[in-house]
Amino acid sequence: MKKILLTLTLLLTATFLWAGKPINKVQTLVDEYRHYDGFDNVTLGPLALSFVKTLAFCDADLDQEDREILRAFSEIRRLTVLDFEDAEAAVKGRFVKKVQQLLKGMELILEAKEDGDRLSIYGIDDGTAIRDCILWDPEGTLIYVRGNVTLDKLMAAAND
Repeated sequence: MKKILLTLTLLLTATFLWAGKPINKVQTLVDEYRHYDGFDNVTLGPLALSFVKTLAFCDADLDQEDREILRAFSEIRRLTVLDFEDAEAAVKGRFVKKVQQLLKGMELILEAKEDGDRLSIYGIDDGTAIRDCILWDPEGTLIYVRGNVTLDKLMAAAND
């Protein structure tokens, strides 16, 4: 009985530690707010992404460079897009504040600013790939990419 209790305790602890990472909290926050008016959400899981990738590779207009770029994204397992530009100001403000709190615990990979617009990319950079990216525009867009984007393949295609 002690072994069962100890095993359950360890499993629950590991689950809570894993669920406490900022990337997982962002997905939970998206799930919480997607039902509000003005919050439009699209999520593609592994099966849908596989179908989209297959259709993309079958496109006759793709050249070799485009195919290499697609291969850089081959390890993506989930894609979530949340558009909240048209949300009520008070709800939007609460959501933005919560996301910004969560993003403080993540590494900023890249930030681009143009004509007053700002896009920040957060994720985990291990040197060869960027894992679990969040593309964030506090004016109304959050894109969450679960999986790896291989930098070597992406840079090789960009250099061609």
